[in-house]
Amino acid sequence: MDVRESWEIAQNVHSLLADKLQLQSALKQQATVLKEKEFQLHHQNLMTVGTQAAMLTAVNVTMLIEFQPPLWSSDLSSSIWAMFYLPRMIKFMYYTCNVYALCCNVVVVSSTTVLAVLGTSLALRGPDGSMIVATEGLYAERAQIFSKFGKGLCATVAASFFACFLILHWETALFASAMCLYTGREMLRFYQRVRKTFDFDENTEAIDLTDIFRGPANIVAQPSDLFNRAMLRANGLREGGRYRDEQEGSSLLNSVV
Repeated sequence: MDVRESWEIAQNVHSLLADKLQLQSALKQQATVLKEKEFQLHHQNLMTVGTQAAMLTAVNVTMLIEFQPPLWSSDLSSSIWAMFYLPRMIKFMYYTCNVYALCCNVVVVSSTTVLAVLGTSLALRGPDGSMIVATEGLYAERAQIFSKFGKGLCATVAASFFACFLILHWETALFASAMCLYTGREMLRFYQRVRKTFDFDENTEAIDLTDIFRGPANIVAQPSDLFNRAMLRANGLREGGRYRDEQEGSSLLNSVV
């Protein structure tokens, strides 16, 4: 190999390195745009859940303060158990479900507020790669928030079920409580159907852009003919006489990387 061929190989290697850095920069920029869109989607979903939880909190506070159930029901028999113990048991279940729903909704509101403030600050003002950290953080916390929201919603329906027996006549209470049970059943069936439809394996099917955000050193060059031909087409070079030099330059590039 003479000096001219060595000089051409060095130029080709330099061109390949420049193209590689440009490709890595473009990939990282596109990955950042994708993560930004994903972050906005998770942020919007959390804000929607937080708003719904705040509305349910107002409903639970109203059910806790404004509602005054009677001591006993005149529709029941005159026994002590039916006039005293049974209403107290129903009131116990009613207030327990209502307070539990209130606490779950308050936790959801506070959690979504903290995630919205801290996640946005990290994504916009953090160091390089903070967008992916903030996005993955929102995605990791959303399962717990959705679970708390679902528990609060179910507890609200359960409190409505027990409230039917506290304020309504027995025939009306039976019909109203049956509607509450039907509502809870439909909520459960819908959740199971949607969960089955949109379920996927996050370990094997999810897209991971961590290597791109960690820096150019973690993106490994492909030592194959496909890589060489792609570089030749990108540079507008011929695949004839200079292909051997380009192949040697690619092997030298892989040894450097």
